[in-house]
Amino acid sequence: MRFRNGTVTATAVTDRARGVLIQHGFTSTKATREYTLPAEFGESDAVGAVVCAESHLYTLGASVRVDLGIPTLQDIPPAPSRRPATPATPSPDPAHRRSR
Repeated sequence: MRFRNGTVTATAVTDRARGVLIQHGFTSTKATREYTLPAEFGESDAVGAVVCAESHLYTLGASVRVDLGIPTLQDIPPAPSRRPATPATPSPDPAHRRSR
């Protein structure tokens, strides 16, 4: 199940999963095994449908992955490498004078 740009989609691999998705408000799309929640579902209704479908599938022993569309560390590319700064050469110590 994926939250993207205000829509919620799901992919069902088994007939049992398809039935659960339909039972919780998902409708079939033109793509094979793809389902979506109706556009008129508000945010609260969409989250509720996903939670119910996820827990229902879990009780049937199906594995479920919910993608909230929030970038994680794996999604953020690393910063470009920077050359290490050249260390400053220490200035010479002033001559030590002896006092008597």
